[in-house]
Amino acid sequence: MPATDSLASGLTDAAGDAAADALRAAETEVRHLKGTIAALRESLEAERYGREQAVQTAIAVANDELVQLRASVSAVRDQLDSVRAGKEEAVQDVVRANADEIAQLKATASALRDQMDTVRHDSEQRLFQLQRESNDEIKQLHAAIQELRDRLESAQRAGIAARAAASESSRRHKDGGVAPGVVEESLNS
Repeated sequence: MPATDSLASGLTDAAGDAAADALRAAETEVRHLKGTIAALRESLEAERYGREQAVQTAIAVANDELVQLRASVSAVRDQLDSVRAGKEEAVQDVVRANADEIAQLKATASALRDQMDTVRHDSEQRLFQLQRESNDEIKQLHAAIQELRDRLESAQRAGIAARAAASESSRRHKDGGVAPGVVEESLNS
């Protein structure tokens, strides 16, 4: 049994060496795997940290951009309100100016209408006065014409009578009657 012992001892030693080698190899592999795990963990942590930093940076950039956009929107809104207020004021100014001009035009139209009515009234009064004066003048002219006709007729009758008397006188004179001077005297009286 001593040989078996030595064999068993050799096998034990060989198995022990192999087990020790396997154990060392397993421990080395475990250390190696732990190192790999630690490296992967560190790499994962670094990547996570990098992502978090990138996310934080993106959030900060987005927030800055949002703040700028809000400021721009506010500035544009203020500018728009200012322009709108300016336009509304300009519109109100135009409306007031137009209302003033309309009021002035209405007042001018009313004054012109009143003036036209006054001129029309004065013209009608002047026309009536001229018609009265014309009618009076026509009546006076008719009266003067009638008077002149009457005078003319009287003169014509007197002339006819005078001619008749002269003719009578001339006939008598031829017949031996009255002298021509006596006929003229009788005509004049």
